[in-house]
Amino acid sequence: MKTKNKTYLTFLCSSCNHNRNRYQTSYFRAWLQYKSDNIFAAGPVVIIPILALISICLILIFSSLYLWSGETHTYSQSLWETFMRTLDPGSAAEDTGGIHRLISAAVTMCGIFIISTLIGALTTGMEGKLAELRKGRTKVVETNHTIILGWSSKIFDIINELVLANENQHNPSIVILAPKDRIEMQEIISQKIDGNKNTKIICRNGDPMSIHDLNILSPNNARSIIILAPLNDNPDVSVIKTILAITNNPQRTKLKFHIVAEIKERNNIEVARIAGEKDLYTKRKSRKSNFIIKIIDYYIGADEVVFVHADEIIARIIAQSGRQSGLSIILSMLLSFKYDEIYFKYEPLLVGKTFNDALFLYRTSSVIGLMFADETIKICPSRDTIIHQNDQIIVIAEDDDAINLSSNNTSVTTIFEATISSIQTNNEKQTNIEKNIILGWNSKGSLIAKQLDNYVSEGSELHILTNMDKAKKIITEQLVNELERQKLYLHSGDITNRLDLEKLNLYSYHDVILLANDINNEQNQLETSSSEAADAECLICLLHLRNMIDKNSRQKTFNIVTEMFDIRNRELAEITRADDFIVSPNILSKYIAQISENKNLTKVFDVLLTAEGAEIYLRPVSLFTIIGVAIPFYLIVEASLKQQALAIGYRQMKYAQDSNKFYGIVLNPDKDISITFQYEDKIIVLAED
Repeated sequence: MKTKNKTYLTFLCSSCNHNRNRYQTSYFRAWLQYKSDNIFAAGPVVIIPILALISICLILIFSSLYLWSGETHTYSQSLWETFMRTLDPGSAAEDTGGIHRLISAAVTMCGIFIISTLIGALTTGMEGKLAELRKGRTKVVETNHTIILGWSSKIFDIINELVLANENQHNPSIVILAPKDRIEMQEIISQKIDGNKNTKIICRNGDPMSIHDLNILSPNNARSIIILAPLNDNPDVSVIKTILAITNNPQRTKLKFHIVAEIKERNNIEVARIAGEKDLYTKRKSRKSNFIIKIIDYYIGADEVVFVHADEIIARIIAQSGRQSGLSIILSMLLSFKYDEIYFKYEPLLVGKTFNDALFLYRTSSVIGLMFADETIKICPSRDTIIHQNDQIIVIAEDDDAINLSSNNTSVTTIFEATISSIQTNNEKQTNIEKNIILGWNSKGSLIAKQLDNYVSEGSELHILTNMDKAKKIITEQLVNELERQKLYLHSGDITNRLDLEKLNLYSYHDVILLANDINNEQNQLETSSSEAADAECLICLLHLRNMIDKNSRQKTFNIVTEMFDIRNRELAEITRADDFIVSPNILSKYIAQISENKNLTKVFDVLLTAEGAEIYLRPVSLFTIIGVAIPFYLIVEASLKQQALAIGYRQMKYAQDSNKFYGIVLNPDKDISITFQYEDKIIVLAED
């Protein structure tokens, strides 16, 4: 019995040892496979050093065998023979002797394995690197570059403007981050952009709201950051999250960012502006208010962000352009880097002089205002305003390096005093009761109506033609209670229906504003089919209006200003002879690009595009000079000052329909060049009334 038990125990122990050995063998095999998988998964960085180590070991071993076989006399010769056979199998062709050939064959086989593995590793590594580059996830190492976050139809006009702005810069670059394929972005940009000149355009794939993805762009070294509103249900939420990701990045430096962010909803921009008003909270001394300051500064970035409310900017331009034919072209030229722009410059030689002196010290530039040392601005200040230390002049010039003092610093007051005194001045502010109409409706309709309310007199009328139920509800329930000077009239009809248009009696209106209807705002449509459909409706309406005007014996007494979405459709619409065309995305893109180059321009355009303060007007030339007499523009400037205005250009109406002549508009003319004006011509001035 004891023998049987002992035999059984021995069997159990043997079985356990066998199972343990089998388990250890299986574990070792799995461990070895796991380690080898990790090595190959690591790529060439790990594989190449391991292959090099294996090669060295094999060369040392086989070199010893070569020396032992007696085929070589020195170990160094054996090393060389082994090394050559590892790289080149043909080196063993002339070997003699069985042992020698056997060793050479073994070395050659090992060499083939090592070289093929090396080539495979390098090929895989190159393919992986190219795939990584195609993904657009590599680090951007640039300085003084412009970053664009997001993707929309406005990005192409923004890039075009930035390319023009960078022409005199050294090695400029634009970096784009969007949740799109990098190759796709580059192909679209190459198709839409005529040429990037000296500007390098870099695309990266990523989420603008991700701190990790933002760090790819080197935001701390950027000159400016532009945030475009995405095409989703809550674009403003995405924009604010992106701002938070930038301003609260743990890797950010103490330098302030210059961020330009597009906002869609007016309510959100009001909140954003409150967030930037530090002084509003610093006056309170309570612990609660101090906490609010910290929260605002920490989360929003306070004065680091300029918010652009797209609809409000366009609404201001449309409201002003409807009142003055040609104004949209002037604003478009001022906003574009292709033409003369607005600059700020500190000139030490002007310290102690008056604003009137500065006006006539620049022959090829037009001084329009001052930015004081505290960074507040004044457009068209009083002529006797003294320029102090650190005050900067605000100038319209061809380029920043073209703002130079003229050699002739004599004021024209003494030269043309006799002629100027003969011109009659007219400083009376005229206000009339007006009757205007808006054809069509979109998100800017209410803003345009409220902007018009700032310009018209009490008792004016605003008529609206639309067949959109949503628009009718906004007009009858909300807008009617927000207008103070205008009485609202709603007409139900279609802007493409000739009968609906004929019922309106267009000749009874002062201004006609044609808006592109909100047809479709689907997220996945990048303002393509929807904008084309809206522009098509505008074109049909304009053709009807032109035909109605041509068939009427009366002279057209009203202005037609039209909003469109695609710049290409403007060329088609010019045959309708409308007075002004506002291409919303194009104008807005220019505005954003300008602000990204200099945030102080926001203050200037806030003045020019509102009813308060100085605005751009086109006034009859007869108010400033004698018709048919050639005079230098200096005289026009001096005469305009007597009218409490400031001349910055003119419009020759004989070229009003000629796009090659910029529709007759000349901004910032050389003050020494004489011009002969006709009765219909206009002088472009800055004035408060």
